[in-house]
Amino acid sequence: MKLPWEEIEELTKYLKEKGLSEITIETKDGKISVKKDEQGVVRSSAKSFQESLQKHAEPEVQKSKYYEVTSPMVGTFYVAPTPGAEPFVKVGAKIKTGDVLCIIEAMKIMNELPAEINGVITEILAKDNQTVEYGQILMRIDPK
Repeated sequence: MKLPWEEIEELTKYLKEKGLSEITIETKDGKISVKKDEQGVVRSSAKSFQESLQKHAEPEVQKSKYYEVTSPMVGTFYVAPTPGAEPFVKVGAKIKTGDVLCIIEAMKIMNELPAEINGVITEILAKDNQTVEYGQILMRIDPK
């Protein structure tokens, strides 16, 4: 099984080669969408692949009563869709499954990170425009 970012990189190349503005691929492992916005910025999302990767990874022991959102890849953490725009979420914000929490830029691709649970943002640990590592805790959610 290819990792999501490898799939995204291939789809991005295909999108550019064919002059497309959007492409979506769905497999038994998940769904990947790659789109160019009005400014030509490529954005992607991968659903269900994270669950698949976690099933193959060693189980993690949750040390906190809060749900910890971790980075699925090495990249640059962004709190908002564009510089100067309102952040996707702030501390105290109520979120639901599927809400975009942040963007991780990797290999010039903007990867939106969706919420996996409903709850309230209690802490944002990463700073805007900060390089983050795979597995680094980005924020905590109180699953109320």
